[in-house]
Amino acid sequence: MPITPGSAWGVRCDAPTDSLLLRTDREVGVFLRDHNAKEIQSQPISYESGDLIKVLGLDSAHRGQQCLKVIVDAIAVEYEDTHGKKHHDVCFGSLHIGKRYLQGALSIVSNSGCWRGREVAPRAHPNDGKLDIVEISAAMRWSQRRLAWKKTVAGAHLPHPLIQYSQGDFFQWKGASKRLVIDGEFVAHVQKVSCRVQSDCLALFVS
Repeated sequence: MPITPGSAWGVRCDAPTDSLLLRTDREVGVFLRDHNAKEIQSQPISYESGDLIKVLGLDSAHRGQQCLKVIVDAIAVEYEDTHGKKHHDVCFGSLHIGKRYLQGALSIVSNSGCWRGREVAPRAHPNDGKLDIVEISAAMRWSQRRLAWKKTVAGAHLPHPLIQYSQGDFFQWKGASKRLVIDGEFVAHVQKVSCRVQSDCLALFVS
């Protein structure tokens, strides 16, 4: 079940000796995408770096030491490329639809609350059963974006009249061709994207 506000998250335990080491958020997402539920549950996963390490305030994971076992959510992604072909993927940390942060409209969907190393969604938690959605208006000027970006170091960029922040179970986007980037990796130019929460989908061992 998703974590409830104020409750403890994670259990201290010995690191498994037969774990698969995944080094980045993208590697975790690809593992979830390419394996069924039974395979995922039977394979212990150690996690070395990425947004979750930042959220937990931990250093890089080290195998063979006592670690923290946490249950996490992910984001199931379905998208349609500019040729009309549909694809399925999984995002572990955050994805975005748009150009660069300082150009045009931008939609960020996050599980961890972190995007490009910054705290863009301050209320996010990797196991709260929710998507955190940050939408930046195309009307936001370059100087405003630059100032807001500086404030994301401490999650102080909100509230802002040209930045919408919401939480929910689903997210849908449709429009003219834009870049879809999942956990820092460009995957396609897209015209449709749908996201939903994949709750309690994985146990990770981090130290």
